Amino acid sequence: MEFEQSVLYEIFPALMDSLHFDFRIKPPPPPRPIFNEKGEIIGTDTTGIGKALAGYEERKAELNADSVKLVVAIRDSVYPLKTEERNQLLKHFQNQNLKLDSTDLSTEYKIELNKLIADKKLRFKYLSEFPEGKDIWKKEYSFHLGGLTNLTRIQFDTTKSFGILECGMGCGRNCGYGVRVFIMKVNGKWLIDKLEETWIV
Repeated sequence: MEFEQSVLYEIFPALMDSLHFDFRIKPPPPPRPIFNEKGEIIGTDTTGIGKALAGYEERKAELNADSVKLVVAIRDSVYPLKTEERNQLLKHFQNQNLKLDSTDLSTEYKIELNKLIADKKLRFKYLSEFPEGKDIWKKEYSFHLGGLTNLTRIQFDTTKSFGILECGMGCGRNCGYGVRVFIMKVNGKWLIDKLEETWIV
């Protein structure tokens, strides 16, 4: 389990870079389509798009420059990885002719917050410190709640050069998504090979 934990903490910064976003920054809506009398799209209405994009970039720069720390609530322990998900590792890396490592992944282990490294604006707190369910979004905090996340255990192949885990990210009362994360070891370093969306709300 020590090896698995070291891999999790190694890939965590890249995982957060890929999945977390500051949902205080809302990108402008896409241009509206223009229809002809037959209901066919003949163009897009770009009126005001330039101004909206400028406002978006200005707001993004403003929030990136502020000193506010965004707190991400993380489930205290990793989830077991479902048996049916483990086979996705073989499917994704089918050209490698992998065999699954037989380590028991049915137990959980507690995540060590001091080993979670990510963007300097992010801090992490255990989910158990917050109200349960959607009530987490109703309470006022002395910090900005920047999201929720959870992780599963990692299934490796027998050479421990390839792996798969799942991660969920919540961004509001009715906002969230999950991904299947394929990882691989390249020149002694663990990298994310691909993220596959598994659910979204």
